[in-house]
Amino acid sequence: MKNRLTFLILYTALFLFIPALSGWSQPSQLAKPTLQQLAFQDLGLGVFIHYSIDTYASHGLPPGETPSSSFNPTELNPEQWVLAAKAMGATYMVLTARHEQGFCLWPTKTTDYSIKSSPYKNGKGDIVREFTDACRKHGLKVGLYTAPWIDSNWETRQGIKGANSGRIDKLDDPVLYEKALQKEKEQIRELMTNYGSLVFIWDDHFGRSDALDSIPHGGKFREFYAAITKYAHELQPNCLLLGRDVEHVGTEEGRACYPFWNALNTIDGTTYTVSKTYRWDHCNSGDPLGKFFRPQLSCTTDALSTGGWMWTGSRKIQPLERRMQAYYETIGRGAGLIVNLTPDRRGLIPEDLVAAAKEMGDEIVRQFGNPLAHSELKEKEQLIQFKGPQTIDHVVLMEDLTQGQKIAGYLLEAEVNGTWKIVVNGQTIGHKRIDQFASVTATALRFSVTKSVADNVNMKKIVVFKSLL
Repeated sequence: MKNRLTFLILYTALFLFIPALSGWSQPSQLAKPTLQQLAFQDLGLGVFIHYSIDTYASHGLPPGETPSSSFNPTELNPEQWVLAAKAMGATYMVLTARHEQGFCLWPTKTTDYSIKSSPYKNGKGDIVREFTDACRKHGLKVGLYTAPWIDSNWETRQGIKGANSGRIDKLDDPVLYEKALQKEKEQIRELMTNYGSLVFIWDDHFGRSDALDSIPHGGKFREFYAAITKYAHELQPNCLLLGRDVEHVGTEEGRACYPFWNALNTIDGTTYTVSKTYRWDHCNSGDPLGKFFRPQLSCTTDALSTGGWMWTGSRKIQPLERRMQAYYETIGRGAGLIVNLTPDRRGLIPEDLVAAAKEMGDEIVRQFGNPLAHSELKEKEQLIQFKGPQTIDHVVLMEDLTQGQKIAGYLLEAEVNGTWKIVVNGQTIGHKRIDQFASVTATALRFSVTKSVADNVNMKKIVVFKSLL
């Protein structure tokens, strides 16, 4: 009996130790998403509305010194923006409530450099209100943008000018730091208490001090963003913030890494800094065994049209192939995509941009609106039979991420004339992986996970599409 008990103890210890020997973590050790992060990933495609006093800026004036009187749209209609975004297939929108020049699109109490000092509606307007109302009227989630680190109008009045505006150490003076922090917290408070529930705040430049070169700088900059994002989360716990809850992919080109991991380790081990794999204009790969789970989001100013974030004149529409490339290389790799739509000086998105947005939305529906077959089984090995031979060229895979991202390798095989042919030898799946391959005529599709970083792998969905060639 004693020998048998000893054997059982040794066998159990060995069984538990095997994962450590193989180098893989167990599910309990993986970073897991919150319900809000999972819901944000499901939103997929969003639209960025870059619109502010920049649209009316006078040439030759320093940033933040374009007078409020310049802001005077003649046909402003946020509902037109929302309808254009919806036609593209967007599920949420983000408005630049306050961009870097410091001009506020709502009647803030923190500064006169705002819409209340402009001719628009004789100073009685509130574009943040119009925007949030239009989004909710048409069923889109609401997000807002602020730029905590750069407020050119406020900084000019504090004696911070020109090149000093972007300096990491510009608020090292404790008095100046506290003034800036209180101003930013009050603006966040106004936005998060007066306009209903928000799904996302793009607090621009989060992590800038730690991402521009190989040496993380931290300092007061890092402390500043930690204080603001912590305060914002207290105001609306279900609202996600850039940096704290959502990671930037690292570029503005509409491209995410592959392989792609939502888990990551931060520079200082807290939730208030960027990941160790984040560098500006570099691939942000994440870390399969990282401590934190953060969905990644790709913003792009030129995948739909060229010309920068804000309106500076007529923009050139990108070919549909370029627009869809951004979709495949972000959403199709497990990230989110937020596409820039830019209102002109009228306050309207130009007709050609509206048409381009709808064309992209129509193409997404054309490609993915009529699945041939699908499975919602959780198994890591699945066989999907077709009703006779079918020509296929797309498969969409979704991993169940509730216990963390696990899949590191998989195969897709098509049964062609009774023989199994590998059509995809993939790596990560994550929230969504869109595989596009040379069309084959098959009678079945076989999926199998070949590598994972933990046991108990679960799939969420497999969807097969006919060839559109």
